[in-house]
Amino acid sequence: MTDLVFLLLVFFVLATTLINPNNAVKLTLPSSSSTMGDPSSVSISVLQGPAGYSYIFNGNTSNPYVDAESLAAELNAYYEGNMAESQKSLIVSVHCQKEQTTVDALLSIIDMINDQNKAFGDILPGVQRYKMVLATDKK
Repeated sequence: MTDLVFLLLVFFVLATTLINPNNAVKLTLPSSSSTMGDPSSVSISVLQGPAGYSYIFNGNTSNPYVDAESLAAELNAYYEGNMAESQKSLIVSVHCQKEQTTVDALLSIIDMINDQNKAFGDILPGVQRYKMVLATDKK
């Protein structure tokens, strides 16, 4: 009985070492040459500068916003251009520098998004135009 168990153990050890995990499942991953991202989500980056905080909309560093009100106009224009027909919520990802962003800079974005949702909720009750996600660390 001991010999049989030993032979089975040797067989399974050798059989599992011969199996290459890279060849076990063949996957063809999709690829794309499009630079267009998902239109149902946007990014707002809060950056600290010498004159205070600036807000970058969708990575456009050539046009930073110095206050949340001017950013709200850009956000509404984006929603009207891309999401108005579907009436779905737009996901707003707010990227902050963990050690440098103050609560005031973050609260100005939160208040702006809440004000926009409240204004839109007056038109269509119970519908949120924007949903927010806070991101602090890159992985």
